[in-house]
Amino acid sequence: MSISELYKSSEMYIHLFADCIPVKGASRMAIYDLTRNEIILLPEGYFEMLNYILSDKIGNLLLQLADEEEKTLFTEFVGYLYTNEYITFVEDTSLFPPLQEIWDAPGAIQNAIIDIDTVAHNFDKIFKELSMLGCQFIQIRSFSNLLDIEKLYTILSLSYHTSIQGVELILKFHPEVPDWKYIKLIEDHPIISSLIIHSSLQKKILIVDYGCDDEAGEYIKKEIHFVTPLINSHHHCGIITTSNFCAPAVNTFFENKLYNGCLNRKISVDVLGEIKNCPSMQKSYGNINTVSLHTAINLDGFKNKWLISKDKIDICKNCEFRYVCTDCRAFVEDPANDYSKPLKCGYDPYTAEWQSWSNNPLKQLAKEFYGFRNDVLQDDAFN
Repeated sequence: MSISELYKSSEMYIHLFADCIPVKGASRMAIYDLTRNEIILLPEGYFEMLNYILSDKIGNLLLQLADEEEKTLFTEFVGYLYTNEYITFVEDTSLFPPLQEIWDAPGAIQNAIIDIDTVAHNFDKIFKELSMLGCQFIQIRSFSNLLDIEKLYTILSLSYHTSIQGVELILKFHPEVPDWKYIKLIEDHPIISSLIIHSSLQKKILIVDYGCDDEAGEYIKKEIHFVTPLINSHHHCGIITTSNFCAPAVNTFFENKLYNGCLNRKISVDVLGEIKNCPSMQKSYGNINTVSLHTAINLDGFKNKWLISKDKIDICKNCEFRYVCTDCRAFVEDPANDYSKPLKCGYDPYTAEWQSWSNNPLKQLAKEFYGFRNDVLQDDAFN
C-alpha cells in the first residue's frame, strides 16, 4: 500500500476487525485472530503503533508524522495489516463495536479429570453426578493396567445418555494388547475424543479412519498416540509448552482472559477417590465414596482458583501467550503464593526465549517442595 493510496482515504478511519485482538507482552505483542485460530507475533513497539493508527482519521495521522521515514513505517505497517485482512477502512468506527468480554457455559462443571491407579472407582456414580452438574468433557488418566479394554467398554457405556460429550483416555501401555483392539475401541465408542498410550516401548501413531477412503477419512479420522515417557502419577501434569496451547478462538480466548484456563469449572477425582480442583493439588473436598460432587463444588474455597486469570499471575501477566496458555496452579515457582508463575514453564516473556524448566536452578526449591523425582523432571507432558 502506497502513501498516495492512504491519502485517498484521508477521511476514513482504520478499523481493526473485532475478532483480531492485540495482546501486549513484555518484549513482543501478539494479534489473536479468533476466526482463523492464529497468533501473529510482532515486536512490542508495534502495540503502540497499532493504537496510534486506530486513534484518528488517516489524513490527520499522516499530518502528525514528522518525516518521510515515519510515513514509510506507517504505510508499511498499515499495508501489512490490510493485506493480511486484520483491518479495513471505515467512515464511522462506532458502527463496529468490539466483542463483548463475556464467557459462560450451561453446566456448573465444564470438565473433569479422573485418575486411576490401584483403586477402582464407581464410574456409574461419578458419571451420574457429573451429568447432574452438566459436565461435557472428561479426561480419564490411568497410571496402571487396572483399566483393561473390557472394563473400558463398560465404563464408556455409562457415559452415554448423560451430559458428557467427549472422553479423553490416557492409558498405560500393555504389551499384550494388540493395536487393533485400541482401534476397535474408538470405532465402537465415538464418544472417545482422544486416546494416548503412555509408557510405550516406542513412539508411534495409529490412524482410525472408520474404513473410509483418504478424502472422506480426512474429516473424521482420529489418531491414537503411543508415547514413551513413563507416567506413573499426577506429578507429570502441568507442563507449559506451545504444543499445549489452546487454539485462539472466541470462546477459549475470553474464558482464558476472565478465568483460569486450567481450573475454571473443573472438578477431579484422584487415584484415592479424593475430590479436588485438580488431582495434582493438595486440598481435598471429600472422598467420592462419601461426598457428592455437587456438595464438593459448593464447599468454601472450591471455586476460588477458578478466578485466578493470567492477568493476575506474576510474570504471566506480561506474557503475549497468556490467553492461550492453560496455566497450572498445582505446581508453581513459589508454593506459598497462589499467584506465582507455573513451575513447569520455561518461557521468559522478557527475552522471548524458551528454556528447559527442569534444568533451571531457580526452580530447585519448588521441585523439592513438590517431591519431584528425576523421572518427572522432563519437558514432556501427557496433558
